[in-house]
Amino acid sequence: AMAAMFIVIILVFRSVAQAGLVISIIPLGIMGAIWGHGIRGIQLNMLSLYGIIALTGIVVNDSIVLVDQVNRNLRLGQKFFDAVYNAGISRLRPILLTTLTTSIGLAPIMFEGSRQAQFLIPMAVSVAFGLLFGTFILLLILPAGLLVLNRLRMAWARFFTSERVTPESVEPAVKELKEAAVEL
Repeated sequence: AMAAMFIVIILVFRSVAQAGLVISIIPLGIMGAIWGHGIRGIQLNMLSLYGIIALTGIVVNDSIVLVDQVNRNLRLGQKFFDAVYNAGISRLRPILLTTLTTSIGLAPIMFEGSRQAQFLIPMAVSVAFGLLFGTFILLLILPAGLLVLNRLRMAWARFFTSERVTPESVEPAVKELKEAAVEL
């Protein structure tokens, strides 16, 4: 499933590096799920792992939303730093709302005392705590990762070409536009 997700993300973004950044957020969400189990004093079990699998999908979705907005901003002609900044601002509310509504929606299950609900609690803890931790880390790490990735692309391009390299010119979204313009 992870390999399939990675391949699909590569195809969508046309960038292995951006797909790698999106996938790199998953361990941070898993770390939050493990901490949540420690905070609640619950052992990890098979249902916790099912919750972690669900968590990976949600965290990857939030990451895709942010990276896609950066690429859209670049296609609209924004400077790279502005594209990342504006994507963070415009996607902050939807990402936070997704996180908070999911976590708050799982709270009744996490604090349920009945015997019938006991087997669902580890799964709810995995998703809720992992999502809370993963989202806040995502909102900090992913934009920074995109900026670092851009600097690496610029250094790589400067090493292999004598042309003037701008932060925007090395991004796949902008290169795609230039290729489409050349074809026309």
